[in-house]
Amino acid sequence: MLAVVKEGPGPGFALRDVPKPEPKPGWVRVRVRAVGICGTDIPIFEGVRKVPYPLIPGHEFAGEIDALGPGVHGWREGDRVAVGLVIGCGECPACRRGEESQCERITEIGIHINGAFAEYVLAPAKVLHALPAHLSYADGASVDPLASSYRGIRRLALQPSDDVAIFGLGPIGLYALQAVRAHGVRRVIAITPRPGLRADLARALGADAVFAAEDCPDLVEGVRAANDGHLPSVVIEAAGKPAVIADVVRVAAIGARVLLLGIFHQPATFEPAQVIRKELAVFGSFCYNWDDFAASLDLLARGLVRTAPVITHRLPLSQMGEALAAIHRREAVKVILEP
Repeated sequence: MLAVVKEGPGPGFALRDVPKPEPKPGWVRVRVRAVGICGTDIPIFEGVRKVPYPLIPGHEFAGEIDALGPGVHGWREGDRVAVGLVIGCGECPACRRGEESQCERITEIGIHINGAFAEYVLAPAKVLHALPAHLSYADGASVDPLASSYRGIRRLALQPSDDVAIFGLGPIGLYALQAVRAHGVRRVIAITPRPGLRADLARALGADAVFAAEDCPDLVEGVRAANDGHLPSVVIEAAGKPAVIADVVRVAAIGARVLLLGIFHQPATFEPAQVIRKELAVFGSFCYNWDDFAASLDLLARGLVRTAPVITHRLPLSQMGEALAAIHRREAVKVILEP
């Protein structure tokens, strides 16, 4: 089968013909029909994030069950599935609470073990979710980034009176915007480094105001002016950029809730005194559990979140190089590969 393989440290990848994997007990083999390129995949390809080598990355995916391993019940070959990447050990206190993302021995498909930048991938049956017939495989591959934002949003206990500012308008930020809108908050303000496609998408997906930081000399006052003279009660960081943290704290109202969704690959600094003086409640959110994934799939099934505007490119797996180039040129928001 064709697979994209990260063979060692340093930048780059290789397209390889590798053996089709055989499912072990409790696992299934999924024929990959759609797989998204995540912001987490980029540092892997660039050699910034250390992973076990060789590795087939890719964790945002959907497809159909191709083979069942021994002991798998409740699934059949040909079933359409969306697949979560989080594999908990099942034994630690976090797993016993149903919080697989807090597992002490967490395993992630495409990061710790071979993933879905391939024609076939293995996954334990316990991370499968039935993909409704009216949703596409691209929809199924989009549940992962939606769930990565929705987990943290559920913890915020949003109220109709909340004003929400979102930093970062990549897929995580754009799905967070839609999920926040689905909660019926009062106002959503989107903040991105520069004008362009992502700012336009945020407007189309329901942002009440969109700021390009490079065009706004005083971001705090700009946000305040767009929000009836008040700073937002909720601030979501979805950029994963160290330089954003200071602005996140500055824009937050006194007593605000701050949610950090972005994955940082460089150190970030901020002034703790501002967190203290403003009495901010800061939440971190990592991946998702089974229920978060299921709830996110339900949002898509009910049409409360749309994937089509976010997916800007669809390419065959063999064109991974072209896909990454489009991402680096900022021409793409979400790229879906179709093996």
